[in-house]
Amino acid sequence: MAGSYGVENPQNERYRLSFTVGGLLALQGKILATLFVENEREYMAPDVEPTNGATDTDHEIGERITRIRKQAVEENVLSIRTRSANSRVVSEVLKRLSALTETEIHYLADDDTPASDRQALMWVAMCRYYALVGEFANEVLRERYLMGFSTLTKDDYDRFIQAQSMWHPELEELSALTAGKLRSNVFKAMSEAELWEKESDTLLPSLLSKSVTAILENRPESFRFFPTRER
Repeated sequence: MAGSYGVENPQNERYRLSFTVGGLLALQGKILATLFVENEREYMAPDVEPTNGATDTDHEIGERITRIRKQAVEENVLSIRTRSANSRVVSEVLKRLSALTETEIHYLADDDTPASDRQALMWVAMCRYYALVGEFANEVLRERYLMGFSTLTKDDYDRFIQAQSMWHPELEELSALTAGKLRSNVFKAMSEAELWEKESDTLLPSLLSKSVTAILENRPESFRFFPTRER
C-alpha cells in the first residue's frame, strides 16, 4: 500500500496509529533483518533513486522490505504459534524496518552486534515509522532529561497526547481500549530499550555505543529520540 512504508512524514494530516503490537520487537527485528540480508542479491537493486546526494546505504529500505514477508510468514521464522498472530507481528516488524537504512539493517542483522545496539536501532525504527512516537521521544522523553527531570510517567504521555489532539483529531477518535494499548506499547518499548524503568518511572540516560553513534551520524535527527545530550 502506497505510503504504508518508510519514515512517516510528520506533516501528514493523520498519524499512523497501529503500534498496538509487541513493544520494541528487537529480537524479531534482528531475525527479519537477517532474512532480508540473506536474500539481498535478489532484491537489493534500488527501486528508488537516492535523492539530495544520499548514498544507497543512507537511503531507507522502504517498501522493499516487504519482499521477504511471504517467506517469513510461511516459514514461521519468528516461531509464533498461530498463523494470524505470526502474520500480524511480521507485518508490524517489517513496517518498522522499512524506516531504517541499508547500513542500519545490516548492522541490526550482524550476529556480533550487541543487544543494546539492536535495541537502540529498533527504537529508532519505531520513532521514525510512527511520527507520534518520535515526537513524544523528542518533546517529552528527551526534553525531560535535558531539563533535569529524573522520571517519566504515563501522565506525561497523556498530557502530550492531549496537546497533540488539538492538531490531530484522530487521537480523540481512538477508543479508550486502543489508546491504552498504544500508551502501554510505547512504555513497553522504552523499557525494553532501557530508556525507562518500569517499577520507579525512572528516566534512564542513553549511552549510545560508538558504532550506533557513527551510524546515526548519517541521520543526526535520530539522536533526538534518546535521553542524551548528543546533538
